[in-house]
Amino acid sequence: MATRIRIVRAASEVVAQLGLAGMNVERVCAVSGASRSQVYRCFPAKSELVSAVVDLHVAAVLGRQRSLLLEVVSLADLRAWAADLVGLSSADSCESGLLLGSLLTQLAEVSDDLRATLDDAFRTWQSYLAAGLRRLQEHGELDLGADPCELAAGIVAVLQGGLILAQVAPDAEPLRAALDLALAGLARAAAPSAGRAPGRSGCASAPGARDGRRRTVAVDGGGPHTGKP
Repeated sequence: MATRIRIVRAASEVVAQLGLAGMNVERVCAVSGASRSQVYRCFPAKSELVSAVVDLHVAAVLGRQRSLLLEVVSLADLRAWAADLVGLSSADSCESGLLLGSLLTQLAEVSDDLRATLDDAFRTWQSYLAAGLRRLQEHGELDLGADPCELAAGIVAVLQGGLILAQVAPDAEPLRAALDLALAGLARAAAPSAGRAPGRSGCASAPGARDGRRRTVAVDGGGPHTGKP
């Protein structure tokens, strides 16, 4: 098990630096210190290793986002969350591999199952953010007529675009600008309006609501995140 984990982490580092196309057995062996036979024993096919790398990225992203967004009860908290994203995108480590959007692009021709896994991860991330936005409504910092799920989907889309641009630059400024713009728009909807109906209490498309084979990804040591790609 320890060897398997070491191989997956090494492959994740290779993907963070060179993308999925740059991941091969030689590079994984060089980073992990494992032999070719050990890699093939743990992962007979490259697709199995790619799947394990995606699961590792998803678990890291969702674990961190769940922890941070559980603390969001105000616009100030939301700005602190955005600042954490900007700081993480600037970090020189594979933990900065928040680029699920980048992974999705690379996987476009690889696997429907993996694309579905990432789609489910986005939906889960959005659900964490939507829950935080509902708490803002409860504390009077967001218009009760706003739809938290719709706002969360928009913010996640904006930040993913900023992350991809930041990766290309490479500079965190595109991400900072994208999040500043998204939160400025949110602040304009901050004042509660009398007589407005509350936003929907649940997202229209909840994570794991689709038909298909079930996948389980461990998230932040707090039990599995289960989706149905």
